Amino acid sequence: MVALLLNACADGGGGKVVVVPGAWTFGGFREDRDLSGVAAWDEKHVLVVTDETVTVQGGIMDRAARTVTAGVEIPLPVPVTGEKVEADAEGVAVLREDGAYYVTGSHGLGKKKADFQPSRCQVYRIPVDAATGEPRAQGITVASLLPWVEKHPDLAAHVKQPLQLNGFNIEGLAAQAGRLWFGLRAPNLNGVAFVIEADPAELFAGKTEGMKLHRIPVGQGAGIREIAALRDGFLVLTGNASAEATKKQPVTMAPGEDQKFVLWFWRPSGPGSYSERIGEIPEPSAKAEGLLILGEESGRLDVLVLFDSAAGGGPKQYRVTLPKGR
Repeated sequence: MVALLLNACADGGGGKVVVVPGAWTFGGFREDRDLSGVAAWDEKHVLVVTDETVTVQGGIMDRAARTVTAGVEIPLPVPVTGEKVEADAEGVAVLREDGAYYVTGSHGLGKKKADFQPSRCQVYRIPVDAATGEPRAQGITVASLLPWVEKHPDLAAHVKQPLQLNGFNIEGLAAQAGRLWFGLRAPNLNGVAFVIEADPAELFAGKTEGMKLHRIPVGQGAGIREIAALRDGFLVLTGNASAEATKKQPVTMAPGEDQKFVLWFWRPSGPGSYSERIGEIPEPSAKAEGLLILGEESGRLDVLVLFDSAAGGGPKQYRVTLPKGR
């Protein structure tokens, strides 16, 4: 398998990202140029989310054929405002011990009109039928990070601000050790990006005392586009604008459209954290948006990446070698 890997690769701090040959396809998904995340319940069943609808969609994955085929579309219980609304679902993760998928909205303003929509500010718990592995439309519950974020000293000033002005925006979600981890596209404060850690039971009970804010140094203007759980840490995907765009913008503003996409290894450690740059994603189909870990062994990962604005998510598989010192 290793001998067949393409030469296109990117090196980082002791890691490597290499394209794996062979096409993947996501077929039959609604708004398939806006797929924003995918999580796997098992080797077969997945849930796919998009940031342009008020639904999520189950899917069947065939690893041998490298296909993911759309299944039942499930409506999300979004607030009805009388206008066009979007759940703006940006991340999805699995907590098997809870028997559920979790899906998060961006909790940010609309990117085009910079308007506030309550439908974007929700987290959903979607139960899974243990007998079939399929997500269920019945029994979906809802919570929100907004009450906690609005009171946090580092984040409050960025709530309900446009992304272009470093406004608060979630774009990634992972689950590990019974907890949820929300990756923030913004704000970036002096080269630091943020991850919010929450206990789902407390979050969905309206309790926020146990929530934590983690900091990851990723460089000026970079933001987290996705986060995925590993055995002893996380794989973090950041988006970065060009160096010229970053220099032109003041530190309080997002620098513009992401033009390169970088993978990091991150392990929370007490009040601080350990992070190391792995490398840039080579040959992106468009804007890297979603991560699905296909396999992990001996410091090496196989990762499926979805890309925003590419038909069918433009999925590509990569072989990722983790830093030796992780």
